[in-house]
Amino acid sequence: MRNPGSLALRCPAWQEKYSEAVRLPEGAASSCMVVQSPRQPGFELVIVWRIQIDEEGKVLPKLDLLTKVPQQALELDKNRVLETAPLGFRALLGVLGIEAALESLITSLCEGENH
Repeated sequence: MRNPGSLALRCPAWQEKYSEAVRLPEGAASSCMVVQSPRQPGFELVIVWRIQIDEEGKVLPKLDLLTKVPQQALELDKNRVLETAPLGFRALLGVLGIEAALESLITSLCEGENH
């Protein structure tokens, strides 16, 4: 990501485009974005980000994925997909970059919706 602030700028656009799935709990200046499945109530992914600047002035965006799912879904997840989702998200970030990884995550939860 060239401009670390662009993530915060893109969030309202994702919130508008995927209004049924994306919300910013703290408004446009939020440090997290909640992605809810329109088809599966109670299933949420929370993307939390921090921007760090090292001693040399290099900007280091840090993103983490947290899952919030009903206990029944955890019990049915025999392949431990939900448990490994944060690591998978980090791998996706490395391959696609921040904005494309987030867009991919959002669209996968909104698949089949009219967007």
